[in-house]
Amino acid sequence: MSSYSSIALSFLLSLSLASSHNILVFMPFGSHSHKATLIPLVQGLLERNHSVTFITNQESTDLRYHKMMYNLDEVVVPNLNYSMLDPESAEQNFFELAAQHSIRSQLKIFRHLSSQIDKVLEYTYTDAGVQSVLRHGQFDLVLLSQVISYAGYPLAWHFRCPFILSSPNVLMTDSAYLLGDSEHTEYVPFFLMAMTDKMNLAQRIINTVITHLLNFFQDTFIFPRIQPTIEKYFPGAPSLIEMKANVSAAFANTHPAFSYPRAYPPGVVELGGIHCRPAEPLSRSIEEFVSGAGNDGFVLFGVGSIIPMDEMPRQMLDVFIRVFSRLRQRVVWQWRGTNKPANLSDNILLLDWLPQQDLLGHEKCRLFLTHGGLLSTQEAIYHGVPVLGLPFISDQLLNMDKAVRDGYALQLRWNQIEEKLLHRTIRQLIYKDTYVTNVKRRQSLLRDQSETPLERGLYWAEYIARHKGAKHLQLGSRDLNRFQRSLIDVYLILATATSLFIFVTWRCLRRFEFFIRFIKLDLF
Repeated sequence: MSSYSSIALSFLLSLSLASSHNILVFMPFGSHSHKATLIPLVQGLLERNHSVTFITNQESTDLRYHKMMYNLDEVVVPNLNYSMLDPESAEQNFFELAAQHSIRSQLKIFRHLSSQIDKVLEYTYTDAGVQSVLRHGQFDLVLLSQVISYAGYPLAWHFRCPFILSSPNVLMTDSAYLLGDSEHTEYVPFFLMAMTDKMNLAQRIINTVITHLLNFFQDTFIFPRIQPTIEKYFPGAPSLIEMKANVSAAFANTHPAFSYPRAYPPGVVELGGIHCRPAEPLSRSIEEFVSGAGNDGFVLFGVGSIIPMDEMPRQMLDVFIRVFSRLRQRVVWQWRGTNKPANLSDNILLLDWLPQQDLLGHEKCRLFLTHGGLLSTQEAIYHGVPVLGLPFISDQLLNMDKAVRDGYALQLRWNQIEEKLLHRTIRQLIYKDTYVTNVKRRQSLLRDQSETPLERGLYWAEYIARHKGAKHLQLGSRDLNRFQRSLIDVYLILATATSLFIFVTWRCLRRFEFFIRFIKLDLF
């Protein structure tokens, strides 16, 4: 290589490095599904030559290739086990949990999680790798997962840089408020409740109370309790309420194709479906199996990356096996667990791990039986496959209610599973064209975008870093309290003025009436 070429290459490299940023990504609890919304962003940032430090609880297998590059540093905090979210659920049968009242289950998890926050902070900030990052790191942007995001608020304060909240679901309850908007509880349902965007009065009351109680509980009880722990590791740090108010933007895993539309302030960016991708060829053995039924195609059955299928009660398991054996389609069944059933018909294939998007994108996929997780729902829409929802808890109930309303899904609760109903429901979804038509419509809506969700997310991450938090996009309402934003003070003054005007008018009329009577008496 000539000296001129070397100089030119060095110049181009220096330009590239000058325009790159140091970005800290913080996800203390990262299941596979939670990480799926952040990993594409991390990969994209790395490919654009940004340096990324990723603090999380388990190694990210999807980033193995990038770990050979100079610009990724993944810091794994092994003590942050995902089961800390609810250790009792790790011992409890998921199928039994699904039969319980969903709100009670969620409140139980929330209470337990709030009791574990001190451990999260301790495990995170005593970790040697994290300590090294705090001592030597310099960052232009912090990207915080909204799963226990308050554990990461001090990082943005410590490094004196803007931060973005990234939600694996819809915006958490106070994100829009922090950015100057409202939670809009009049039409935005709480994400753990199976409500729609058209609520009656009773539902709006319940929705408003639960949303604001959660915010109140967090700010009034959780934050003051963990503030001393924060100050232990970050001396001089302001209150958590002050730190979270400095958020610059928020990424939401939403899109009108599968989420209820809502108004957003300028700092909110919708990245729903960011992990969805075209299908890739299947392995030879799987391809031979799914193609073996000819035009009848195959059915895909999977319930996510956490739930062990061998916990299913034997009676329920036998129902699924009998129904699947009666189908003309073949069945690819994700089976997490050691106790695999032996009495399976030839049209059933059990797999420990599913290449889910490659199977959903296969031309012969006819139906997707799923727990209704948001990512699985997005993938079904992206690949245009009707859904039979079998939700367990949390947002799965809301996701499946929305899917049924949109006409591309039916749902059954686990305590409803019986042979005739399950068989009839599966056949209805496969052979009635309406479901395919509706899901293809949703597919068209999801794919009809001027840019991909990944391109949009990368642009805004770089934009926020480049413009030091992009304060020029921040709404003036961020400086107003809830009463002022809702114009309650204005309405009170107007109501008082109106009442005063009515009262004065009434008094004047009374005096005028008395005067008229007096004149009449004087004249006659």
